[in-house]
Amino acid sequence: MDETIIPLPVGSEAPDFELLDVLSGETVRLSGLRGAIVVLNFWSGECAWSRLYDEYFSQRAPRWAQQDIWLLHISSNANEDANDIAEAAAELGVAGPILHDVGHTVADAYGAQTTPHIFVIAPDGRIAYQGAVDDRRFGQQEATINYLDNAIGALLLGVDPDPAETPAYGCAIVREYG
Repeated sequence: MDETIIPLPVGSEAPDFELLDVLSGETVRLSGLRGAIVVLNFWSGECAWSRLYDEYFSQRAPRWAQQDIWLLHISSNANEDANDIAEAAAELGVAGPILHDVGHTVADAYGAQTTPHIFVIAPDGRIAYQGAVDDRRFGQQEATINYLDNAIGALLLGVDPDPAETPAYGCAIVREYG
């Protein structure tokens, strides 16, 4: 992992972006979802840690949508093109939107480090939580705390998540430097 990439701190204004959904062909703009809770999941079809959470997100996304909570998967790896992303999504049963972050500009703007790396955007457009989905690690295969569920629950109650930041854990986002 590149230690020079620092996640945006909680409370920061979430950088706006406009990316293409590789599944629908439609463009998604973050500012178009202002007023809703938005979960950004930096995702990779080839990362085992990212795959570990695919079912979790597939189960929650429909319920979240009923509560005006939007899940956006963002694929930022330099070694995955739009076809790779769409094929992996079909193979893994991942529903969209899956946004292709060409040149990892959105990952860089947010300081996303891993897949997964979660950023929860509050309805007012600020980052309310960033970090891991839960407390699983290589040496701890079962989660005991689900940070993302807790963060969303807090926002729905009108309070700030606690904790608001945790270390992201997963595969490093593949970046091109040059």
